[in-house]
Amino acid sequence: MVDMIAEADASSPVSQTAGVSELSPQQLDRYRSDGFVVVRNLFSATEIQGLRQETERLLTECADLINPRNLRCRYMAHHETGESLFEVFDPVNDISPMCEQFTHDPRIMNVMESIYEEPALLFKEKLIFKLPGAMGYNLHQDIPLYWEGFPRTFVTVLIPIDETTRENGCTEVFSGYHADFLSNNPDVYMLPDETVDPARRTWLELQPGDVAIFHGLTPHRSSPNRSHAMRRTLYVSYNASSDGGDQRTAHYAKFQDKMRARVESQTGGKTYFQ
Repeated sequence: MVDMIAEADASSPVSQTAGVSELSPQQLDRYRSDGFVVVRNLFSATEIQGLRQETERLLTECADLINPRNLRCRYMAHHETGESLFEVFDPVNDISPMCEQFTHDPRIMNVMESIYEEPALLFKEKLIFKLPGAMGYNLHQDIPLYWEGFPRTFVTVLIPIDETTRENGCTEVFSGYHADFLSNNPDVYMLPDETVDPARRTWLELQPGDVAIFHGLTPHRSSPNRSHAMRRTLYVSYNASSDGGDQRTAHYAKFQDKMRARVESQTGGKTYFQ
């Protein structure tokens, strides 16, 4: 099996230029053909260190928010023991001004506008901690077929706070599948692995300061974190302004409504948002 590992050359979707303000024509061509692009060194080591310290603050000062009945939080099973591990704050901007600053950073907004050819609007954001041992996610596309009105211009920017590696369960993307849904069944979200060609896989192995950008229909998955440290990542998603306008508040209201019955069934208690 040959895995598609992006190299830093003229034909690659990877930029080595720090602080880029937009994607080059070559990068845009590759994004449109592959459904993803990696930009190296978008943020400085100092900026990412500040974000890393912010995640540590959140775990300490916002520890009272971490509860399986809080709709802001989600949990993931340990891949060996089945223990339930805290995984994510979703949303995070309202408890972290620094995360909010990253989600609106002009460098990201300019890159997104070069993709959309119009202004980009924040749709949602989540801070994933991925503790040691935590399971990954099965193969899926982010845009849900069952969700009427969900923006088809949904694009996610992955901002690694720690190095992302195969050992700690980095995101794996599969190129060239982003033109449409891979399943016509609205009840199916997670896809069988055989839905995609493994030869089209790229492991998004990133250093802090890099970002990866992938379309909402780009199929992706991740493996368990088999390292001994967290793999923290800020995932930020946008939509084109012409594709429904500002939808963040409405999205979270609907998202939490959809989650409520499932979480209450799992926890045996009433849910809340804090």
